[in-house]
Amino acid sequence: MPEPTHSTALRTDSTLQLPLPALSQLSDRQRRGADCAWCRMALTTETAVDAGERPATDGGQLFPRGCWECAARAAHRLLWEHARACDVCRTDASCPIAVAAQRIMREGRL
Repeated sequence: MPEPTHSTALRTDSTLQLPLPALSQLSDRQRRGADCAWCRMALTTETAVDAGERPATDGGQLFPRGCWECAARAAHRLLWEHARACDVCRTDASCPIAVAAQRIMREGRL
């Protein structure tokens, strides 16, 4: 089966932070985005989805990324949790967090 191609526009969304495993459980490679934060698969520019930059406990920054399949699952979890508490999600489909999560889910084939 051919590998899916993904547009560059869908690879990153700086406002979206996908739920991650406990940061204390991530390896150095996962923290810097070289490996998937969930399944530990080695990532390339073509296979990676930005999981959202976030602060590290040591004062630095983490740059976790995931493979498309794991990122789609995390986006689904994010959307499920977010939509229940979001007034915009309850009234229309223009919430930027919901839109970004749905785009990742579509690209990840969920």
